[in-house]
Amino acid sequence: MSQRQRSPPTPQTREQQQAMSSSMRTQMLYFLIMILLLFVYTVPTLRELFSIPMTYILQPVIGFDYTRPLFTILGAALLTGFVNTIARHFFTDYFGMAEMQHKNKKLQERYREAIRSRDKAEMDSVRAEQSRSMQDSMKLTQQQMKPTFVTLILTVLIFAWLIGFMYQVQKLDFTTINSPFGQGDLMTRYFGFYIWIGLYSLFSLIFTYPLQYSLKLWYMRRRVRNEGNYIGPTGQR
Repeated sequence: MSQRQRSPPTPQTREQQQAMSSSMRTQMLYFLIMILLLFVYTVPTLRELFSIPMTYILQPVIGFDYTRPLFTILGAALLTGFVNTIARHFFTDYFGMAEMQHKNKKLQERYREAIRSRDKAEMDSVRAEQSRSMQDSMKLTQQQMKPTFVTLILTVLIFAWLIGFMYQVQKLDFTTINSPFGQGDLMTRYFGFYIWIGLYSLFSLIFTYPLQYSLKLWYMRRRVRNEGNYIGPTGQR
């Protein structure tokens, strides 16, 4: 009884290999910045060095003489959330992403239908199209990630300043705040992290998602109104 031979995998083109290599470099750089953020959190000398610019920029604006740390945390979170969202917005092709998602959904439906009908030629064709679609998806992702490295460096600078700021607030005994749930200390640790870091992340998320959704809705409405419901090809504005 002869065994069914499997077709060899489709070799990657030069463009696909370059896209994969570029994607790996992007991920590696992102990972290195995250490591830098961890070092800033744990190494005092490095933290003090990175906090110098924001000491002169943010301290006079949202420092409040160390007496209102919760408002300082809120201000820093809103600033980083605003900068990250605005920068990402101008590098995001919303129509290209929507078109890519629709295309991938149709390819999945075609592939499932080819499996049900045992159409090997159609399965090979869909796999080849999925490979090309993955390359286009990587390009869109890389385009969206371009401003991330700059905004992450800004986040590192603000975070370094905020850590030193909170240590000074602790020395002045202004870390206790009142809430509907009672009094709490912003310098309380949970699993090795201060509670103010959680508040910083929470404030940033609460502000970022509505802003991102509003910008996306505004952009898509303006694009549709200006171009008469025309959706351009992937990656083109």
